[in-house]
Amino acid sequence: MSREFGKYVRGGKPETKKFDMNREPIAQHPVIRPIVAAFGTMRRVKHLGKINRYRMEGVRAPYILLCNHNAFYDFYVMMSAIKPDRGIFPAAVDDYIGREEILRHLGGIPKRKYTADVSILRQCRKALNDGLIFGIYAEARYSLCGVTEVIPDAVGQLLKHQKVPVVTLTCRGHHIYDPFWGNHHHRNVIPVQADMTLAFTPEELKAASVEEISAKIKELLYNDDFRWQSENRVKVTYKKRAEGLHKVLYQCPNCMAEYQTDSKNDTVFCKSCGKKWTLNYYGELEASDGKTEFKFPTDWYKWERENVKKEVCEGRYYFESPVDVNDLPNSKGFVHMGHGKLIHDMTGFHLEGIREYDNQPFKMDIDAAGQYAVHVEYAYRFGKFRDCIDLNTMDDTWYVFPEKEDFSLTKISLATEEIFNEIWRKRKEEKELKNSDK
Repeated sequence: MSREFGKYVRGGKPETKKFDMNREPIAQHPVIRPIVAAFGTMRRVKHLGKINRYRMEGVRAPYILLCNHNAFYDFYVMMSAIKPDRGIFPAAVDDYIGREEILRHLGGIPKRKYTADVSILRQCRKALNDGLIFGIYAEARYSLCGVTEVIPDAVGQLLKHQKVPVVTLTCRGHHIYDPFWGNHHHRNVIPVQADMTLAFTPEELKAASVEEISAKIKELLYNDDFRWQSENRVKVTYKKRAEGLHKVLYQCPNCMAEYQTDSKNDTVFCKSCGKKWTLNYYGELEASDGKTEFKFPTDWYKWERENVKKEVCEGRYYFESPVDVNDLPNSKGFVHMGHGKLIHDMTGFHLEGIREYDNQPFKMDIDAAGQYAVHVEYAYRFGKFRDCIDLNTMDDTWYVFPEKEDFSLTKISLATEEIFNEIWRKRKEEKELKNSDK
């Protein structure tokens, strides 16, 4: 692979062979399973990780396992928690680069994020019929700020029609150990915790409505890692513990400026007004002077969401930038497509450009009403450590790198969710109004 465009990225004509999303899932080999479980347990024990089990007596595969998602470390704890059972687990397509067969034989199945892939339903049924666990990371991405992200109502619809137990696994402390936004190499988070709960028996699923199922799953999977860290006095002394946090906390609550925050060592600061906040040993923010607007980064993040929601409701949200685009057709790696323009507005994502290898146009449009969230990557390891947006259709996965100087992936992510919510809120109102006029 050429390093000109980034690791695992080459130039030239895209390949026609793409990920086989319909390939039958492969259960872990009985010999491999205890090895994987032992490795996961060792990683958990290293952090003195405790698994609290609730209503789990006698629960064995087959069942559906729903997990929250804060870091790759989640996988180790999950493998330790489900032993001695085996499972099938969807994972993002870029996880398979250079190791597709290995991951498939470990129980992985590739998934393009935020696409309505019906093959997942078929693979779920097969796994359960084979007596396996079918595991789902319901947020479909790592949490940006250590607080549980959007869990779609479709999860409740999926569960309602299954006739097996439903179990949740909520991990706490993993975002503090390995934050999506920052350097984690010297963090030492002890202890971490996971709560494994039987959410529904088959009989309880049958008696509950889809809305009740969704509400309970969201309640059980909810986690706020910084608040958990503070309440449990989990001490993190790593000197650079706040570096990168400005990627999430992009708007200053003091002067309201956007894209002017930065971070160094244990401090987040605003380049516009000069105000500083220290992230202390226990995940709490402390202003260097004046009012501390938010005690926890997660509260700051929620405040930003409300500001984006206001923009969306007033119809003011708009983002446009020149972009560089890589295509991921299969596990061999990326192909550099070329440069173009990305617009994100109230109607969705609109990308167009010119292919580098033959000067022909490329285009992708994603309707906002059909995308409840978007996956983003801060300093993506396969893109020369640039920030990028992961856009998916049923057949393609494009990694889009904005080249605009001032922007925030966090705001784009929040806006995607709030635009979706606003569209469906209006449609619901219109439907109720029509029904009331009849």
